[in-house]
Amino acid sequence: MKEYIIKETRDFLSLSTLFNQSGMGVKIEERMPERIIKMWRMDDPETGALMAASTFEKRDGVYTLGDIAVRNDLHKKGYGKIMQSLVFEEARRAGIKEVWACAKEPDYYLKCGWQKMAWDESPNIAVYCSSCGKRGTICHPEIMKYTL
Repeated sequence: MKEYIIKETRDFLSLSTLFNQSGMGVKIEERMPERIIKMWRMDDPETGALMAASTFEKRDGVYTLGDIAVRNDLHKKGYGKIMQSLVFEEARRAGIKEVWACAKEPDYYLKCGWQKMAWDESPNIAVYCSSCGKRGTICHPEIMKYTL
């Protein structure tokens, strides 16, 4: 039996709920924001339960790994890397040479080959982080770039 099933989705409600529960500051809503190009979900093949999700987006004129989350009880199984790779594959197919991200877990991104960039010299891709009250106290996000 397969460990998971990955599929493209248009169901932003379930994804935004996972992103919100993962502490990403994403508003839970049904309507997919216009900045999103594609979304993927990873489901448990037996129960259909959402395990992980990622979005590929265009923010401030650049392509981004918009949101990525793995359900809290499934961390450290490699699912985040799998979901990240879907964004990279889509970007490569489109001829895109770099992908940006606002990383709330910058150490994880660095381990995956991303490069830390200066906030003041980067595109404004932080949808929530730039004005979030947690920034600099609880949360220390970084702007990251991955060259394909």
